[in-house]
Amino acid sequence: MNPVRNSGPGTSAATSLVVANMVGTGVFVSLGFQLLDFHSAPPILLLWVIGGVVALCGALTYAGLVKCMPRSGGEYHFLGTIYHPALGFMAGLMSAIFGFSVPTAITAIAVGGYLHQASAEIPERPAALVVILLSACAHGVSNRTSGRVQLFSTLLKLTLILLFIASAAILPGKGDIRWAFHASDDFAQIAKPAFATAVFYVFYSYSGWNAAVYGLEEWREPSRTVKRALLGGTTLVMMLYLALNISFLVAAPIAGLRGEKEIAHVAAAALFGEQTGRIVSGLFAVGLFASVSALLWAGPRVLAAMGRDVSAMRLFATKGEVPLVPLAFQSVLAIALVLLGDFEFLIKYTQTGLTLCTMLSAFGLILLKLRGKDIPPSTIAPALIFLLFTGFVMVRLFFAEPMPAACGLVTGLGCVLLWFPIKSLSK
Repeated sequence: MNPVRNSGPGTSAATSLVVANMVGTGVFVSLGFQLLDFHSAPPILLLWVIGGVVALCGALTYAGLVKCMPRSGGEYHFLGTIYHPALGFMAGLMSAIFGFSVPTAITAIAVGGYLHQASAEIPERPAALVVILLSACAHGVSNRTSGRVQLFSTLLKLTLILLFIASAAILPGKGDIRWAFHASDDFAQIAKPAFATAVFYVFYSYSGWNAAVYGLEEWREPSRTVKRALLGGTTLVMMLYLALNISFLVAAPIAGLRGEKEIAHVAAAALFGEQTGRIVSGLFAVGLFASVSALLWAGPRVLAAMGRDVSAMRLFATKGEVPLVPLAFQSVLAIALVLLGDFEFLIKYTQTGLTLCTMLSAFGLILLKLRGKDIPPSTIAPALIFLLFTGFVMVRLFFAEPMPAACGLVTGLGCVLLWFPIKSLSK
C-alpha cells in the first residue's frame, strides 16, 4: 500500500530534483579525462549511451523497489528491510558520505572552478564554501521553499545548457575530432582497459538518478511521482549528456579540451571568444548551484530516517518540517572535504560506495521476487542488466585504481561493523 497522499511537491519538483542531482560535476569534467585515452567521437559517445542505459535500468529497478517498500530513506530502507539492519545502516552512512556530502564538495569545487575561470579574482575554494553555505540556508527555511529553490535553479541550469547546445549547432566551432565510425580503430579503443575506467567516470556523471526515493513520503502520490521522476529525469539527462558532449567536441579542438577540468569554459571560449567565454563560465557556475542545492535537499532525509529508527542517532531525527541537524551535518562535512579533499580521488572513492549500495539494492529486488513478492519480469530484466554492467566496471576499476576502490570498500565494511555497537547503545 502506498503512503497516504499528501500535499507535498509533485512530479515536476521530483523530476527537477533527479535532473539537478544528475546534471552536476561529471558531465562538465569527464570529457577532458576521456580525451586522454580516446581520439574519436564514436567511442566517447558510446560511453555516454552505456551510462544512460545502465542508469535507466537502475531507475526501473528502483521504481519496483519503491512500489514494494514505499518509505523514505532510499538504500538505507531497502537494504535494511531486504537483508539486515547492519547493511541498511551501512547504506545510510554511505549515502550520507558518498552519495551526498562528497558529491556536494566535488560539485561546489567545480562551481568555484568555473567562477574562477569567469573572474581570476574569485578564489576557487572560498567560493565553493560560500556556495554550500548559501544552499544550506535556502533549504533550512521550509520544504516548500526547498522545492521552489530547486525548481528555479534546475530550470535555469537546463536553460543555460540548451542555449549552449543551440549555439554550438549554429555557430562555427573549432572542433577537429573524427566523427565517422572506423571499425578497426574505434573497436581497438573500446577494447582498451581504459574504456571500463572511463565508463566508471560516466557512471558518476549519471549518479543521482535515484534522488527522488530519499524523501519518498514527502511527495504527492509518492510511488507514482517517484516512478515518473526517475524515468523521466533519467531519460532527459541522457539526451542532454549526448547533446552537450557533442557540443563540446564541436566547439573546441581536442588539444584544448584534453586533460582540462573546466571543459565548458574551454568550449565556450573557443565558441564565443575569451571574454564572452568568461561570462558563460560564470553562468554555468550559477547553473551548477542547482546540483549543490539538490544534494543538500535529498541527503539530509537519509540521516533523518536513520535518526527516526536508531535511538543512538536520535539527534538526526527531524523535529520539524526541515531536517536541520542532518542538513547542518552534511554541510559541515562537505565544507571539510572542500578544504581537504583531492578532486579525482574523491570521485573514484565516492563512486565505489555509491555503486556498492545500488548493486545491493538491485540484487535485493531479485531476492524479493524469489521470496514470492509480486515483481513483474519487466522490472527484473533491468535489474539484471544493471548488476551485470556495474559489477563488471567495479571489478575493472579495482584492478586499474586499487587505492580509491579499496578505500571505498573498507569504508563500507567499517560502516557495517559500526552498526553493532550503535545497536547496543540503542537498547
